[in-house]
Amino acid sequence: MRSLTRDLASSSDRPPQAQGLTLLGYAAAVVLPVLTLLLPFAAEAGPAFAAFLPAVAVLAALVGTTSALLGAALSAVLAVAWHPAPALFGPGSGPLWTGLAVHAAACAVLVLAARHAGRAAAQEAELRTRIEAEAATVRGAADRRLEVVTDALPVFISEVGRDLRYRFVNRAYEEAFGRRRDDIKGRFLPEVIGPEAFADAQPHIEAVLAGRSTSYESQVPHAGGELHDFRAHYVPHLDRDGQVAGFFALVQDITESRRQADLLVQRERHLRAVLDSVSDCFYAVDRNWRITVFNRAAERYFGRRRDEVLGLVIWEAFPAHVGSIFDQNQQRVMATGVPVTFEAPSVSFPDRVIEMRVAPKEGSGLAVAFSDITCRKAEERQRELLIHELNHRVKNTLAVVQSIASQSLRGPDVPANARAAFEGRLLALAGAHDLLTRESWEAARLQSLVETALDPFDRLGRFDLSGPDLRLRPQAAVNLTLALHELATNATKYGSLASPAGRVSLGWTVSAGSEPLFRLSWEERGGTAVAPPARTGFGSRLIQRGLSAELGGPVLLDFRAGGLVCTIEAPLANLQPA
Repeated sequence: MRSLTRDLASSSDRPPQAQGLTLLGYAAAVVLPVLTLLLPFAAEAGPAFAAFLPAVAVLAALVGTTSALLGAALSAVLAVAWHPAPALFGPGSGPLWTGLAVHAAACAVLVLAARHAGRAAAQEAELRTRIEAEAATVRGAADRRLEVVTDALPVFISEVGRDLRYRFVNRAYEEAFGRRRDDIKGRFLPEVIGPEAFADAQPHIEAVLAGRSTSYESQVPHAGGELHDFRAHYVPHLDRDGQVAGFFALVQDITESRRQADLLVQRERHLRAVLDSVSDCFYAVDRNWRITVFNRAAERYFGRRRDEVLGLVIWEAFPAHVGSIFDQNQQRVMATGVPVTFEAPSVSFPDRVIEMRVAPKEGSGLAVAFSDITCRKAEERQRELLIHELNHRVKNTLAVVQSIASQSLRGPDVPANARAAFEGRLLALAGAHDLLTRESWEAARLQSLVETALDPFDRLGRFDLSGPDLRLRPQAAVNLTLALHELATNATKYGSLASPAGRVSLGWTVSAGSEPLFRLSWEERGGTAVAPPARTGFGSRLIQRGLSAELGGPVLLDFRAGGLVCTIEAPLANLQPA
């Protein structure tokens, strides 16, 4: 009764649905015992206590302990009322009380079992509720983590159901289409991506809804209205039964990468056009020695089309080169990264000479350029022969001139110093010619020129030389040699070299700037006092007029008491070869 009272008191606080179930339970507790009276065996002999036990058991199992107690009490009353005993107390009432006690014990067992089962069910329900709540919490945390992860990815991620409605999109998807995810969720796919993009995607959607992953590329309007290139990958979403519930879409904006790829193709096409237009042969290999570039000149030289050799390992394409000097140098550059240039007879054409440059390619691999220099080498040999022949004839001519001069100037009326001066000038000229011949008459080194011109006058090492080693063009070298010869000759006769303690300092410098200036200084010291000559001789005219006109700069002679100082200035461009 307490339970009944408690349930009735608390039922008013329950939701309407719970209140209805409670009242239904109480009604069943009344109806089931009453219906027991209608059973055939009960109608004939009156219901025994055992006849009501099924009703109590049903109430305990299906409705609850409170309804079972109410049903047990009502069934006990009905059984006593229908019992054939003459009186409740007195003779013949023993079976009645025995049956009532047994009925009460049986009902108590049923109610306790129902209560235990109810508690177990309640605990199970509570545990299930707790588990579901924890699972929901875990799922919520996982969903939040998944959302954070997907929002951080530069890929458009979405989930679409079989009805083609969006279920999930990440932040990149929002930014791509300029719409909030809450506005996208629940919308049909064609509404968001547009009818044209949907028409491109439809065959792939049908494939993924059939359970097959698929990929494709298409153009979709971006948030700004311009068309962007996208690469989409669709993966089916399977439910617990293995049925396709929708699909996941991973979409990547490849507009920039495609633009870069197109630009790279254009650059490669332009590079190939440039390489095909040059006369030198060119090819490139990667780090695995596979040929990646092969220009038209290389095709002509080897007699192989580029589509025959591209992708092949170079030593498989040209096995005859294995172990050759070409192989050795390329192996060395691949290992060290230091470029080399060399000449060698051709392996394919032994009568030809090849000049090859091997350099490391940016990233990895090698870039190799080579040309056939057979004709150039022949021309160089021919030029060397001509130069040697010219030098030989010039020497012979100078020797003839020297012989003629020696014979012509041998008479008693010709001073010996005049003959010696003339012969010295011829020897200086011959020395300059020797220097230029060794350099193929292209240029002469200033250091060598000075040493050669002064060597006949420097037996005791009395010249102090200093200055950078420059290269002089042929005419400037000849004129400067003759000028130094005249200065040394005069110093030997009249200046510092005429005295045992005398010395000569000869130095030259080059000024910095956009137009460098060459300056040479000849300074005598420790000799006898000098004075300007009474008349201008050949040597002075050669130095001041001829050299000044050739070099395009002033030449000054300063006859100081301590010795002659000669200063020569000229633009460096007038001395060096073009």
